Amino acid sequence: MSSFQGKTIVVVGATGVVGSGVCRAFLDAGAFVVGVSRSAEKLDALKQTLEVRPGEAFSTAVGDFKDDSTAALATAAIDKALAGRSIDHVVSAQGFVKFGPPATQTTAHQLQEALDDGLFVNFHAAKALLPGIKQRPASFTMVSGGLAHAPPPDAAMWMGTLKNAAVNAFTFGLAAETARDHVRVNTVCIHFGVAPIGGRQNQFGLPAERDTLGLAPAFLAIARGKQKGQVVCLTSWADVDALARS
Repeated sequence: MSSFQGKTIVVVGATGVVGSGVCRAFLDAGAFVVGVSRSAEKLDALKQTLEVRPGEAFSTAVGDFKDDSTAALATAAIDKALAGRSIDHVVSAQGFVKFGPPATQTTAHQLQEALDDGLFVNFHAAKALLPGIKQRPASFTMVSGGLAHAPPPDAAMWMGTLKNAAVNAFTFGLAAETARDHVRVNTVCIHFGVAPIGGRQNQFGLPAERDTLGLAPAFLAIARGKQKGQVVCLTSWADVDALARS
């Protein structure tokens, strides 16, 4: 029997490239999966993309985590989709790299928008979902990227560097808060491009070696593993394979 048989997984950002693969992987592992997105239309399309089979337990919730009020509504929608189940694992795969002017030409409003879509959505998701699973053998996993660790290849991507680094740092803040709790908080930091399900190009239109179904086993490994308070950097597909075998 799979280690996720009978478990309940909430995937925030389920319609994104990473989130969609995570949903499919946990469904394949026998879990009950709640996919969360701000778009009902994208959730309907996701069901078709995932080719949810009879007997698979996939539910959806429309919601956003941009601020406290929307987070409260999203949490209520998730609770309804859970139908009385307790959450075992959360994957928050929210946000994307926003392009913009070089740093000294960027307005404060542009920077705030970039941080809203990546850092603050994770902040509000953690505030809403993490307290309820602190005392359970659960996991809360966020997603960032390799831009956190080096100058971006283009000055227009500098806000992605800041956003990803901030998510990584936020991991340590949550780790300190939950150090004596049962829940494990980690971030998967992806250093390479990933294609959507069945695709051959990443989010930037560049060739990708594998699609998100090849990446998703890393998230299963984090959920069943012992990592706690870590930023798990995946610098190559070999790292994904090694983590999946662990």
